[in-house]
Parts: sequence; C-alpha cells; structure tokens
Amino acid sequence: MEAKDLKKKADSSSAVAFHKFVLLQKDHNQDLFCFYEGNDNGYYYPRIKEFYNGVHHPIKCGNKKSVLYMYKSVKTRYPEVKCSFFIDNDFDERIENPKIYETPCYSIENFYTSKNFISDILKNEFGLSEIDSEYKTALDVFDTNQQKYHNESLLFNAWYASLKEKANTNKCSANVNLNCSIPKEFFILKIGSISSDYNFDNLKNKYPEAISISEKEVNNKIKEFQLKDLSKTLRGKYELEFIYTFLNFLIDDANDPENGTILKNKTKFRVDKAQMLSQLSQYAETPNCLVKYIEQLNKVLC
Repeated sequence: MEAKDLKKKADSSSAVAFHKFVLLQKDHNQDLFCFYEGNDNGYYYPRIKEFYNGVHHPIKCGNKKSVLYMYKSVKTRYPEVKCSFFIDNDFDERIENPKIYETPCYSIENFYTSKNFISDILKNEFGLSEIDSEYKTALDVFDTNQQKYHNESLLFNAWYASLKEKANTNKCSANVNLNCSIPKEFFILKIGSISSDYNFDNLKNKYPEAISISEKEVNNKIKEFQLKDLSKTLRGKYELEFIYTFLNFLIDDANDPENGTILKNKTKFRVDKAQMLSQLSQYAETPNCLVKYIEQLNKVLC
C-alpha cells in the first residue's frame, strides 16, 4: 500500500472513530473514552478495567496517526470529556506528552515476548512447573531460538529503523509498508533451524521506493540495538510472529508422542493468530508506566 493510500485509510478511520465518540459521549459524558491503534484494545481493555475505577469505552482508531489526530480533535472540541490515548512508540521519536500513553518498547506486541511470558504459559496451559525437566528444556529451547531469531532479523530491523529515523528527521515518508512477517525469500522461521539469506543490497532491491540510506547508517543502528534488550527493541509484529511459531512448535511437540522431544503430555491449548493480543493478554507484561498512567485517570481529566 502506497503512502497516499495509507493516509486515505488513516483519514477514514479517524472520521469513523470521531463519529463514534461524538455519539457515545452524548449519553456517557461522565465516562472515560479510550482511543487505541488497531486491535490494541485486546491488550489495554483488561488493564484499564483493572486499574480504572469507572466505566470506560474503547474506540478503535486504525493507526498511530489516527490516535494522534483524535487527541487533537477531541481535546480541542470536547475538553470537558475525560479521554485517554494509547500509541506504540514504533521506531519514532517519543511524543513526550503525559496525556498520551506511549509504549516504552517498540509496541504492545513486545509485551508478549519475554521468558516470563512463556514461563506462565507453560505453567498454566501445559501444566508444568519449575521442578519439571520439560519446563526447563522448553525454556532453554525458547532462549536459544529467540536469540537466533534476533540475530538473523537484526539487519532487517536496523534497516527499517534507519529508514524511519531519516524519514522523521527529514519530515517525509519512508516509502515502505511492511507486512507482519519478514519476507520469506529472506527468512526461514522454523524452530530448531532458523536461518536468513539477505544483505543490505537485497533490501534495497526488494524496496526500491524506500528513501535512501547508507549501509553505514544501518550498521551503526545494529550496534545501537545490540546494546539493548532486543525483545523490547525490535519490531513487535516480528517478535509476535516468533512467539506464535514457538507456541505452535510446543503444541505440535506435545501432541506427537512418537516424534515429540520436549513435552510428554498432550494439550488442548491452541493459539488463534488473529486473536493473540486478547487471547494471551493475561500473560503479557504490564509495565509500571502503564499502571501509573491509568491510575492517574481516576483523579484528573486527561
């Protein structure tokens, strides 16, 4: 999808969201209205319900630009209505607006990528505990493969981050629209044999419309990323793709008594890729900054 098409889509979703808000606030103007990107309410809804004392209404805005548009529109026209706004940081400069919640990591998907996340699923969905050898083996396999995944996808992430950084600096579009997975011609995501076959020139050829960046810029970004927690730094949709693949690997292993190598007992646990954010929300990380943001909504207008 080209940049102009993305803008048209964002404008449309903003109009729909604003119309929904206007209709809702007529009869519920004492309630809290929560504006999210896309399907992020699957993560945020239960947390707002836990830490906010009143009634709240989720409003889907489409993308980050739509949420920011809604912030300006709503606060200008309806300053007396209590509203909250939730966005991903992505590879952008931080907004630094206390009235807007921005993830401390790339996106909310990165809250679903930690070792603790997998540990909780092993305990609750697979019935394991720390004393089980299967539990320890599964976490070891997770660590090994996640590290391999990060190493193989680092160049792609650094390239994209460099594009976004230059685009933000020059106030222009990066001219790239990525899918939820790294292109298959570059990457094989199979637990136990993760591999990649691409370089900087391959990326330039794959995305010829992308703004120009140098290989040196990308290499510098790689060095910058290597000093950080990659599970929180790299693109969230790619991280979630790995988690989805790993969980299905565990499910297949558990349900194949002849060829399984880790888990001994069968499981009925299944993962719905389209509903992962809501289905597995109870296991996702809840950072203190989010709790603080929500709790403040109990006291003042946002």
